[in-house]
Amino acid sequence: MADIAMLSDAPVNWRGDLLQFRRYVDPLVSVITNPRTETPFTIGIFGAWGSGKSTLLKMVDERLLDRHGDEFVRVHFNPWVHRREPQMLLPLLNALHTELDEDPAHRFADTVKRLSAIMLNLAADEMLKRMNLGSVSVEKIGKLAQQYAEMRGQVDSQTGRLRKLLQEEADRLAEKGRKIIFFVDDLDRCEPDQIIDVLESIKLFLDVKHVFVLIALAKEVVDRGVSLKYRPFGFSAADRLGDEYLDKMIQLPLHLYPLGPAEVGRFILDSHPGELARKHAGTLEKIVSANPRKIKRVLNLLRVTEAIVERTPGLAGLRQSLVVRLVVLRVQSPELFADVVRAPDLLVALELAYQTRLSPNAPQFDARFKAQAERLRTLTRGYYDSYGFLGPLFADSTFEAAAGELPAYLTMIGG
Repeated sequence: MADIAMLSDAPVNWRGDLLQFRRYVDPLVSVITNPRTETPFTIGIFGAWGSGKSTLLKMVDERLLDRHGDEFVRVHFNPWVHRREPQMLLPLLNALHTELDEDPAHRFADTVKRLSAIMLNLAADEMLKRMNLGSVSVEKIGKLAQQYAEMRGQVDSQTGRLRKLLQEEADRLAEKGRKIIFFVDDLDRCEPDQIIDVLESIKLFLDVKHVFVLIALAKEVVDRGVSLKYRPFGFSAADRLGDEYLDKMIQLPLHLYPLGPAEVGRFILDSHPGELARKHAGTLEKIVSANPRKIKRVLNLLRVTEAIVERTPGLAGLRQSLVVRLVVLRVQSPELFADVVRAPDLLVALELAYQTRLSPNAPQFDARFKAQAERLRTLTRGYYDSYGFLGPLFADSTFEAAAGELPAYLTMIGG
């Protein structure tokens, strides 16, 4: 058997661009590099989890480096990595500081020093706020309180002047022919309050001339974060606060196009899948979610399942089309798959319902499933039409014909 190659969920580069994300890249780079584009300028890349937002950010970054490397200071910030920080401003500034400090020619030494001073005061403030007073003697509390008040005044002053200071530094960089671009990724993996913290830090402190921000977002996650923050003020879901909130900070909202069946099919074949996926690419094209991350998970599990079948005596006779459908079900609906493991005949009941051969409301349902009838009726009603992919999955399936072997299929796939 050939070696099994797996598909990574990491962002891909130009060579691995199976979904033609390059169609977005050149227009975005043109916007960013055009001298007539007014700054500050924020671009929002909107898409569901797993839709390829990180890949697009990486490809824009690569294109800027390749063709405009001397024109930009490229700053990468992943707020999820810093999710345990009490607030996001300090790590955001640190990302800029690190990028400038690592310049091989040390062209930004003065800017680095000024940022270091700002960050030192902010960091000291956070340290003092978290200090355990229980470990300090009574005699020292008064002095500590006085020191903290003095430091607090310095920090307040720094924070109040921070936007002006950042503008001054951005102006100095612009005089040297460089603008700043922040790439912000994985924001929608953070807690709602952290999402708003990052967005507000960007709006308050990075909304300065000569600065671009390219931020990847799953909009529904941001909507929930905004809703949670402003719910105490009497706003409802109908007020569409998320839209208004993002409208105030994003000048170019770019929504990734949803993948069509043909693109899903091409992605599958171009991913060098195993024989099982290749033979049933037409079925996969109909039932796999149009999401790159989900497609990769399905293909990875199919490759491993195919190898298990080949190496396990007695499994050669399994119907490949059912294996493919069960793998998709395992990845795309773990809850339904768990119920199927507990009651394999649920596959038969759903198949009969989707093929309009036996409704769970029909009297014959009890005769067909006997002691399991009531439970299967409830489950079938609950899952019917709950997922869009179930219709095509069961449209021409043959689970009823393999009813006696279903436990073997489920055990093999991970039931």
